[in-house]
Amino acid sequence: MIKCYAAWNPSDEDRKGSASGGVATLLARSVISRGGVYFGARWDSSQRRAVIAWTEKDPEKFRGSLYVLADFPRETWQALEAFLKAGRKVLFVGIPCQVAALNALRRQFPGQLICADLLCHGTCAPEDLSAELAFLTSGAEGAVEVSFREGPLFRMAVWSNGMRVSCKKAAQSAYLRGYLEGVTLREACYHCPFASLDRTGDITLGDFIGAEPRNASFAWPHTPEAETLLYQCGAVLQEHPLEDRLSYRPGILEPTSRPKERDAFLRARARLPFPSAVRRTLGFRIGTDPLRQAWKWLHHQAHILKNALS
Repeated sequence: MIKCYAAWNPSDEDRKGSASGGVATLLARSVISRGGVYFGARWDSSQRRAVIAWTEKDPEKFRGSLYVLADFPRETWQALEAFLKAGRKVLFVGIPCQVAALNALRRQFPGQLICADLLCHGTCAPEDLSAELAFLTSGAEGAVEVSFREGPLFRMAVWSNGMRVSCKKAAQSAYLRGYLEGVTLREACYHCPFASLDRTGDITLGDFIGAEPRNASFAWPHTPEAETLLYQCGAVLQEHPLEDRLSYRPGILEPTSRPKERDAFLRARARLPFPSAVRRTLGFRIGTDPLRQAWKWLHHQAHILKNALS
């Protein structure tokens, strides 16, 4: 039996600020406390984009899901190499394709560079999110903050120059609806070779869909170093057979399916800005279909129950 874990951070405060169970924060703190460095994606409010960055003291800035492809600047890559050459332990948390790009460094520094690959639904293009934020802030200049989740709840909130200008649940948010329904993902995401049980990292992290307590992280270590780090980080661990997580297939058994609305979106996108294209594609379904959302939730729960009984 292949084992994995439903895992969560015992701190209510940490979990409140995290998209899932807050385990990545614990792993980062554990590495930092032993003189290591943490690399991951965070939001850069001044540049209005997600970036791969690093820290030696405050991994809290890296909490939360970012539903957009994060830039991996050359200077960040160079810093990662420099830390490894100096003998520092490094924890990198990213989507599987980013982790795969580090395979040469992992072979060069075995056990020193530990990578966590995230279960990935897919990512949207940075320029599309930039266009959406400009639309939501009416083109105002200056710093912009954005969040996509409050714990297990999908909710897109936007702050411009310290003032909240938009906060909408997934059903009312064009960007979130486009992302969650797979309409606005990058084309490569529908054919992702990493959405399989053959993972790219030392440990796989994500949402443990179907587990109790709700909003637990899914943690599946693949190497002794990652398993030791998971045991030592202070997370509450609840052992499960891997099959308990496989009832929801996207990201772990297969890529997100390419929806029929995708072609209509691309046609609209060829002649309209992103905000107009996604709204025209989704049409009345943005925020006006609670029965459809309820049906999707019931269908999802029935799918989990069917797999559990089979």
